[in-house]
Amino acid sequence: MSYFNFEKLVVWQEARELVKEIYRITANFPREVKILRNVSYVNR
Repeated sequence: MSYFNFEKLVVWQEARELVKEIYRITANFPREVKILRNVSYVNR
């Protein structure tokens, strides 16, 4: 059986870059907001 490496998909790579940008933008947000950001990311 062969497997497809989803990490090669452009959409996957762009989504990862978006997540990095969100973390960069929210780095200085209050702690409570960062916790909500992390919970939202995990629950999707």
